[in-house]
Amino acid sequence: MGAYLAAGVLGLAVGRFLSGLIHAALQEAPLGGAMRRLPGCGCRAGLWDRLPLVWWIRNRGGCRRGGHTVDAVYPVVELLTGGLFAAAVFFVGLVWSLPAYLWFVSVTASLGFIDFRRRLIPNRILLPGTAAGIVLLAAGAVLDDRLGDLPEALSSGLGYFLVLLAMNVLARGAIGMGDVKLAFMLGVFAGYDRWETAVTAGIGAFALAGAASVLLLVFRLRSRTDFIPFGPFMVAAAWTAAAWSLASGTGLP
Repeated sequence: MGAYLAAGVLGLAVGRFLSGLIHAALQEAPLGGAMRRLPGCGCRAGLWDRLPLVWWIRNRGGCRRGGHTVDAVYPVVELLTGGLFAAAVFFVGLVWSLPAYLWFVSVTASLGFIDFRRRLIPNRILLPGTAAGIVLLAAGAVLDDRLGDLPEALSSGLGYFLVLLAMNVLARGAIGMGDVKLAFMLGVFAGYDRWETAVTAGIGAFALAGAASVLLLVFRLRSRTDFIPFGPFMVAAAWTAAAWSLASGTGLP
């Protein structure tokens, strides 16, 4: 229980950084000063404003200086990251590859929210995030004596990438290049357990996106010509597929 609590608290702290990072990315501002600004408004953050959720509660869900409401997506990011960190400890376990999965959760959560808001997956987060994630996973694989699983993971990522690249070409951009590049990272981490998990993640992404599109059309929240970002569904499907696969090692059905 202590490990889950510690992971959750760490996740909240990381989520505070991610909320600032997401705000900076949405505003196309430098990412370096993410913690020095309040998410959603960009005002200078005080000492207490750098604590997860505290800044939101302290400012009563808005900006005391600007007088406007701050998007509730930012505290949601912090809560979600805290929950995902605890879940990663549960599913992955206290192994050397755990930091890689925590990094994976952090990067993909931020990219999913950015794509949801701006319909864009920025390379300045995706590319270094993918490179660092693979380095961490490789280091964990060596220390966990699972180096033999790394080629399968990389092949799974490459396969997911090539499938979406082919769809990007054939469908004339219906699948964006940001989604194509994101697929590599998702495929690597989903396929680290076994390659079938990456396949499940890919199929699940299209199933989730299709179901969401139907619901949005039925309730007339979107029209047939409206664009729906695919990245968040890819991320959600990869998380779910990886957790389902890893659950076999926890004794869950």
